[in-house]
Amino acid sequence: MNPRRLFIVILCQCILLHIYTSAAQNTRTLKLSEAVDLGLNQSRMLAIGKEKIKSADAKIDEVKASRLPALKFLSGYTRLSDVPPFIVSLPFPGTTPFTIAPVILDNYVMKLSAAQPLFTGFKLENLEESAVFAAKAMYSEYDKDKLELSSMIKMQYWSLVKAKQFVVVAAESVEMLQAHVSDIQKLQKAGMAQLSDILKVQVQLSEAEYRLIEAKNQMQLAMMGLNNTLRLPLGTQLDVTEIPNEQVPEVSLESMVDKAIMIRPDLKASELRVKAGETQVKVAQASWYPQVSAFAEYNYNNPNMRIVPARSQFDQTWAAGIQISMDLWNWGLNSAQSRQAEAQLAQAMDASALTKEAIQIEVMQSYTLMKQAIDKIPVTETSIRQAEEQVRVVNARFASGGAIMTDILDAETALILAKMNRVQAIIDLEMAKVKLEKSIGSTI
Repeated sequence: MNPRRLFIVILCQCILLHIYTSAAQNTRTLKLSEAVDLGLNQSRMLAIGKEKIKSADAKIDEVKASRLPALKFLSGYTRLSDVPPFIVSLPFPGTTPFTIAPVILDNYVMKLSAAQPLFTGFKLENLEESAVFAAKAMYSEYDKDKLELSSMIKMQYWSLVKAKQFVVVAAESVEMLQAHVSDIQKLQKAGMAQLSDILKVQVQLSEAEYRLIEAKNQMQLAMMGLNNTLRLPLGTQLDVTEIPNEQVPEVSLESMVDKAIMIRPDLKASELRVKAGETQVKVAQASWYPQVSAFAEYNYNNPNMRIVPARSQFDQTWAAGIQISMDLWNWGLNSAQSRQAEAQLAQAMDASALTKEAIQIEVMQSYTLMKQAIDKIPVTETSIRQAEEQVRVVNARFASGGAIMTDILDAETALILAKMNRVQAIIDLEMAKVKLEKSIGSTI
């Protein structure tokens, strides 16, 4: 062999080997549970939810800190402009003027102070309670996001399973028609078929090939969507291995509605927001009460203003006491704040009621869809058996000359359609179960 041609052959083999190896490396076998775990671990949305939880927990610590003594230290230096000293002269002969307040240009301040709220109209206590309810609501929101993401991954997974099954059925149709084309060409050579028969089969084959291309495109789109949700490279070829389970436990609609009302995380979050709103009303009403706090301070200043006359040296003094303050009139500010808190509480209560109603409707709709999907499966099984029998009968009639090729094509098309309907019905059942589990908040 020519060396140049041998080099080209080897190069082509290396390229094909690289393509095959890359495709093998980018293929991933994936179970449904693995897909859910991977999606939950890689989700940016859940990562944001975790940070929101950290923020809510930090808010609790912030409110708790406001109830404890606050200790502050202040230090500073001030240089003053020169002014005449305060000198007093007595109106008596022989007396000399004396200085009452000398001029001290350099001022140093060091102050250590502590403050402790004693009574705030229960404001701080209610703020802490509100922060706790808000944090619990954030945890429930996180659980709701996990539930929704898990349901979305399962729906995308079963969509990919359905797309792959459609490709299998479409490929089976193409193979069947290709065999018919070969058979009809042999019959034409033997003078037992006409050109129009070949053209009919070829038209059906072209349509089947078109459907196969469409099915493959839908499969790739479904795969890309799942890859995107799982944060995998979009070109990853996923081998989904989960087998649909047609068994559904017997559960009543009433029990599922009750279970959803009890455990749905979004309803829990709305109820916790109502409780937080109730405490916020108490926070607003705290402004009607007097505010009592204790304080203490230690000063080490130069000059210390409590020492008269002032002198240019560091002196220490201290002070302690209790302060009481109360708003006597602020043009309705307290009333306005209370009305705002009450209005926000009413909104939270209405939102919780709407959430409860939406959950009840969602459960009933999901339950109805599941029942419909269950009822469709036996119908599709019957359709397949009837279509298979029709194909057998038509083939027998065609062999004896009692049927034409169009009859065979119609019977086989009906069989392919019946198989696709069964795939659709089985996957519809899986998706209906996913929707029902999401509406309940747990497995059926």
